[in-house]
Amino acid sequence: MRSLGRYGAVGFELVGSIAVGYLLGAYLDRRFGTHWMKAAGFVVGCYAGFRSLFRTAQTMQRHIEREERLARGEDPWDERTPPEE
Repeated sequence: MRSLGRYGAVGFELVGSIAVGYLLGAYLDRRFGTHWMKAAGFVVGCYAGFRSLFRTAQTMQRHIEREERLARGEDPWDERTPPEE
């Protein structure tokens, strides 16, 4: 249940990154009289949002693997890979 709180906001973070990038681009378009900064802001927002999403997924994977090692009775903090059988 703790994982839900820890990772529940990932979708909001993705959408927020895209929205902030787009809105910043729209502001810069109005300020400088251009028509391309909205698209650039959208692309940068997408990049930032998906980068954060992938980093969170990697962290989540490490936590899942640690919990599985704990459930098997292994030391969950030992980062060494187990020997192949």
